[in-house]
This record gives sequence, structure tokens and C-alpha cells, in this order.
Amino acid sequence: MTNPTVERAARIIAAAIVHGTSPDPALDAAQALDDARLLVPAPDPFATPGRNRPGPSPAAVAALAACGKAKQAADTARAQTEGMPGKPNVSAAGGEVTFVVHPQSLADWKQWMHALGVGDARGDSTGVAMVVRCTYGGVRARLVGVGVPGLYGEMHDRLGYRTAVRS
Repeated sequence: MTNPTVERAARIIAAAIVHGTSPDPALDAAQALDDARLLVPAPDPFATPGRNRPGPSPAAVAALAACGKAKQAADTARAQTEGMPGKPNVSAAGGEVTFVVHPQSLADWKQWMHALGVGDARGDSTGVAMVVRCTYGGVRARLVGVGVPGLYGEMHDRLGYRTAVRS
């Protein structure tokens, strides 16, 4: 007494091997069995009574919400900063909005700081850029002014200020 399903599966496998179109006969046979609905899907390990599927962690939910809020703020900022000086590039990553600008003067830089409500926040110089942390649209933001330290250096030279850093 043979199982008719086994006989059917054997015929399907043989046909797949003989008439298969891919260079992998095992893949052809498996696909043919799946097409004939002879493969049983793997059981859900959490379907067993007493095993509960873990929910997302609160930190993951909060991070996802922060990223969504930052993306929304960046989309809004792109429209609002249209026409501002310094070729703005606005992006969102890791729940933070980043504004990268290339101001041509300190007046342009001050205009950006005023537009983002930075006020008199102290920035950190990386040597090539000035980075000021602030909040925009309720999310963390960074204003990166490429070339701003050089603009301040030029101003100090014009005014005759001496600094402890030598060129």
C-alpha cells in the first residue's frame, strides 16, 4: 500500500529534473512541488500555546517615531529654506535634521542662525565647518556651516585680532 501523495511527488520531481529550465535541478524540483501545493509551510514557532511573539521594544518604537518626525521636519524645512543663502542641503537621519549650508559671508551665516532660532548658541568648529546644535520643528537639529571658521578668521584678520592659534 503506497501513499498516493508520495507517488505524485515522485512524478513531479522526475518531470522537474527532466524538463527543468534552470541549471539547478533541485530548485526546479522544489519549485514544482510548491506549485503543486505539496510543500507544507513551516509552522509558526509562536503558534504553540504559551509562546508569545515579542512586541517591539519601547526604545525601538520611540526611535521610529523620532525618525518619522525628523523626516517630516526635514521635508517642511526644504520648502521653508528655499531661497536662503548658501545652497542649503537638508536631510534627516537618526531622528535628527541636518542643515548643511555654504554661506558666502558672516551675514549669511547669521541669517541661517536666526532662521533656525539658534540665537547665540556656541558652535563647534571642525576646522572646515562650524556645527551648531539646535531644535527645529520639535526635533534635534544640526546647522553645519561649511567655510564659516574661515569667514571668522578673515574677520579677525581685518580687525587685527590675534588668536592663540597660529596659521
